[in-house]
Amino acid sequence: MARYFLDTHIVVWLITDDHKLDESLKNEIKYPSAKDKYVTSEFVILELMHLKQLKKIDYKGTAKNLIESLASFGINLEPISTKVFETLEKLPILTIEKKAHTDMIDRIIIAQSIECNCTCISHDHKFPYYRKYDLKLLEA
Repeated sequence: MARYFLDTHIVVWLITDDHKLDESLKNEIKYPSAKDKYVTSEFVILELMHLKQLKKIDYKGTAKNLIESLASFGINLEPISTKVFETLEKLPILTIEKKAHTDMIDRIIIAQSIECNCTCISHDHKFPYYRKYDLKLLEA
């Protein structure tokens, strides 16, 4: 079974039906084969609610609506384990484009993807730099 971990951008584009998410990928996520499993982090929900409060995304629903929407697509929330924190602790803070990549949510998503042995689906241009730390990545 292939396991895929959805980054924040992907979840936003999925729930807002944004055209930035490739139609075939959107359909694969919404209607997965029996061999595929999609998960996301509790921290993605946290980040989305924060972005909503800052009015950086236009999402009318509540956190509960968001979680229910994801569940309706068969997307589960992957719990944060002690091992995720251990992986995060070992993950170096990389300098990308002359800036330290200190975004806490990004780093948790990367660590959680590594720890759960999932392929992360992301649009973030910083994520490919973590491949050498065992991040499996599908760039969207």
